[in-house]
Amino acid sequence: MMKLVMGLGNPGEQYKNHRHNVGYMILDRVAKKLNVELDIKKKKTVFGRGKHGKMEYLLLKPLTFMNLSGEAALYMASFMKITVENIIVIYDDTSVPIGEFRVIPSKTDDSQEDTEEYTIDHNGIKSIRESLKSYNFTKIGVGIGACPENEEKADFLLAPFSKDERKKIRDISDNVVDATCIALFDSPQAAKKKYS
Repeated sequence: MMKLVMGLGNPGEQYKNHRHNVGYMILDRVAKKLNVELDIKKKKTVFGRGKHGKMEYLLLKPLTFMNLSGEAALYMASFMKITVENIIVIYDDTSVPIGEFRVIPSKTDDSQEDTEEYTIDHNGIKSIRESLKSYNFTKIGVGIGACPENEEKADFLLAPFSKDERKKIRDISDNVVDATCIALFDSPQAAKKKYS
């Protein structure tokens, strides 16, 4: 069995510490914990491979910009024959307060609609949904807080964290990494149960 963990973000040093790149940041921590090198480049992706018992997994960053994240998901899912429910996506979530995160597990029955999922306003998630023709992948949304009313959303997302925000992200990083590993090696439902 093959599974895929994607961390969403924008490539390039200029975006490295921006709010929109939390998925990249967490994926780097997951890779460090699992001793996986993200050193393979193919088709606008960079990824690393790992093994856990009989299961193999990929840790991947799309090298497209955020709005085209689905291209990387579709390429890797097709190339490696990974089913949608075996994909985990880590992203920045403006509907979750900074310093918190949420796990939305994939479902065993893709026809069973979960209205909670349809509240996600994130271009990377939308792109993946459109490319895979399914929403039935596990989503781990790392809270970055809501965009202030007097600020353009794009400006908010593509700005670096404040010192206080960076501390709040650091404080929850270990738990997000743990939730990701539980979702990967045990089940997304177990991750949600532990961190809901």
